[in-house]
Amino acid sequence: MKNLFKNPKLFLLGLFIFPMISCEDNGGDLNPSDPDAKKGTLAFSITDAPVDNADVSAAFVTITEIKVDGKVYEGFKGPKTIDILSLQNGNSLQLGEAMVGADSYSKIALVIDAETDQNGASPGCYIVKAGGVKDKLELAGNAKNEIELNAKNFVVESEGKTEIIMDFDLRKAIKHKNNDYAFVTAGELKSAIRAGNKQATGTITGNISNFSALSGQAVVYAYKKGSFNKEVEAKGQGASEIKFSNAVTSAKVDGGGNFKLSFLEAGEYEIQVAKPESETNANLNLNLVLDIESAIDLKSVAVKSNTQTSVSLKLKTILGL
Repeated sequence: MKNLFKNPKLFLLGLFIFPMISCEDNGGDLNPSDPDAKKGTLAFSITDAPVDNADVSAAFVTITEIKVDGKVYEGFKGPKTIDILSLQNGNSLQLGEAMVGADSYSKIALVIDAETDQNGASPGCYIVKAGGVKDKLELAGNAKNEIELNAKNFVVESEGKTEIIMDFDLRKAIKHKNNDYAFVTAGELKSAIRAGNKQATGTITGNISNFSALSGQAVVYAYKKGSFNKEVEAKGQGASEIKFSNAVTSAKVDGGGNFKLSFLEAGEYEIQVAKPESETNANLNLNLVLDIESAIDLKSVAVKSNTQTSVSLKLKTILGL
């Protein structure tokens, strides 16, 4: 250091170099080499929002790796071929847990194999139609098999446990045209899988009291408060023409009029109900968004962490649906 002070040019150069080195961010230290490094538990689970088409009975995706900040997460032992469609209504599947460096992390990526499943058979990703027919899910031509998820920064505390829940929204992830199925574009696929800290999420459950009067099915959508635009959402958006593309999540209404919107980040949401595209006039969007009412404001439904919020709905107009 004495030489730096004696040589003004070297001293000024040092002022520029040292901050650049100290500010470099390589993400969290997932697998610290120091045996004395502080560690916590990181776990991953996966869940699903439904696909609209009633002809689909299962949807299998083969995951080969999970990456965190560009490094392989050792708690997941792939490849695993998972029926995503079976994980609805709050059901989830844990993909593994491991001790990692107690640190802050910012990026999560899934590596999928569309060609080969966990047993080495082909294809790796596919839907099963009614009757047991397999239909391969092709990745878009410019898509990579590594999908970086839309995830917020998260922290693994020393000696604590953090569980990340990944919501693989099949309705947004798969496109259907001319009786064929495929994954949407790379950018759309990224938006179709959300990830967040499971402990920071809550649930909305509800019932449509006069649902039995409605002929056919219905899907309930949760939107961030103030983000729903009927004219935009009822039309196909993007290259894959995804309807209700800005919904955070969705759920099918069962025969008793019940539904469950799970793993919602704490905040305020707007609830909308619609008929599946296959039951409507796709060109005119007739009766797509249903007219509903409730004793509470459905444009501002509060969700709190680790809490279940219940809502009661009623269809205002039945005739003509």
